[in-house]
Amino acid sequence: MKKQKGGFLRWPWNVVVYVLLFAVLRLFAVPIVLILMAVQRKNNPHGVEEGYCLSRTRRRISWVLWGLLWLFLAAGLFALCYIGLQQDRAYWESSDYVTLAASGGGGVLLLLLGIYMGYTGARDAFFPGKSALAASIRSQLPYPEEAPPVEELFAMVDRDLEANGRWFDAVGIGQEWVLGEGASRIDRIRGIFVVDKTRTRHSGGRTTTSRVLQLVLVDDRWQKNITDFKKPAELRAAADCLALRVPEARRGTNDQWSSFWSMDESGREAFERDFRQRQNRRASEDAQRELLSEGPQDMILKRRNGEVTSRVSAALVGDVLKRCLSGEESGFELTPTRPVEGGGRAFRSLDCLVREEGGSSENVLLLLELASPEEGENLALALATDARRAEEVLKGWLRREIPDLTGWDLRRLYAAPRTGAPQAQRKSQAKLSLVYASGAAENHASFTAEDVQVAAEGIVDGTYQIVDLTHALGYLWIRVTAGDKTDGRCTVEATKPEGEELGFYIAKMPPREAAAWLTGYPHGEFQPGGRDWKRIKKPN
Repeated sequence: MKKQKGGFLRWPWNVVVYVLLFAVLRLFAVPIVLILMAVQRKNNPHGVEEGYCLSRTRRRISWVLWGLLWLFLAAGLFALCYIGLQQDRAYWESSDYVTLAASGGGGVLLLLLGIYMGYTGARDAFFPGKSALAASIRSQLPYPEEAPPVEELFAMVDRDLEANGRWFDAVGIGQEWVLGEGASRIDRIRGIFVVDKTRTRHSGGRTTTSRVLQLVLVDDRWQKNITDFKKPAELRAAADCLALRVPEARRGTNDQWSSFWSMDESGREAFERDFRQRQNRRASEDAQRELLSEGPQDMILKRRNGEVTSRVSAALVGDVLKRCLSGEESGFELTPTRPVEGGGRAFRSLDCLVREEGGSSENVLLLLELASPEEGENLALALATDARRAEEVLKGWLRREIPDLTGWDLRRLYAAPRTGAPQAQRKSQAKLSLVYASGAAENHASFTAEDVQVAAEGIVDGTYQIVDLTHALGYLWIRVTAGDKTDGRCTVEATKPEGEELGFYIAKMPPREAAAWLTGYPHGEFQPGGRDWKRIKKPN
């Protein structure tokens, strides 16, 4: 999206002008200030000058103006009450008491409304780190208590909207975030509802109608984000755009969002289970289509923890790179089955390392290893770059394309000492076997930690009946069998080395606990043999 140049009364000069107008014109400055704010919004509709999120919080300065207006009206009503109380009550009629009570009650309500709007508007406009928008972004991160400063929070959403944003009225929809009245992470959206109805009011013999246009989003925490629209066509277009981003989300109109949002706990769990199943099926179908479109695979992805997979796609590489950039992993290696040639050289692998360097955007180190014929001579071309360039190089490497080598430095690599021949030629016994609830079965000799995690989630949501996992070393083995109608608990069988022997154990546990064992046991986080475990003979 192309940024707009210039601006109209940018922050904080707009506030200075507003204060001066109030100092000169008092209450009569309110309509003038509101007109100036409307002109400013027209010249800079989505806040590209100072950032979309920060501009959204700055606009809450209008709440301060409305708060002052309500406080002024409340003061007027209280003044009427005071004047009325000073009069001789001997001549009061019943209507005078009603008027006094109405003035006092209205004054209290306007006073509370003015305090709330004034406080909320001042907090959001002048202290964005404490704003409702910052809180909504922070609460949707994996670890809210470890969230970065507000500048980085807003920048995260701004970058997504700047690169991928589509605007519908005041709502921006990116690849990862939706910015409306609040912010919603697209992958957490579970419900998309369009409210388009007419409200009728009868007062004093008059009938007034107003049209309500709202986009209601419900996330996986069952919290709602409601944004008002001005144009019905924009509202429908925004809902359709989000439905393409999250096709598994529930669609609805008008008051249907209320019944969806108020579902009980069992209904929410059932919906979430169905949502995950449909999402996994779509991801599997997309991966298959991507693999077919990219043609035969001749690339192997190896992670730092030793996990290897040959089912490599651009989406998988992009996901692993994101995990490395977030600190969950340190790097990975892409090795073709035969060297890639280009520029008069042949390369045997591309190594990607993510370094922690404060203040530097070039935190990705790429190493192109030369297929050198000299034994013991390991040479590579190295380039320190940013995440975007690294992703371009990695995706080109998947297509067996050599990147532009301008700026790459020749380096000597020092490999780790070789192990003995028998150990080096030892065949991995890793295996992941899956039996679906329908009875269909799959066996995988190469898989990743994410594959095991998906299998564990499949035990919880009912996708799989049996998950059987054998570690690469061969002696670590675990099998999880889902429960049935008579007993919803899972049966977990696992091995434990006991000197020269191998002990086999069995236990019953809830599905979520079984899923935790399935993912944590291969890494030594759990050991069978406790109070709930029973030692058995070697199963078939």
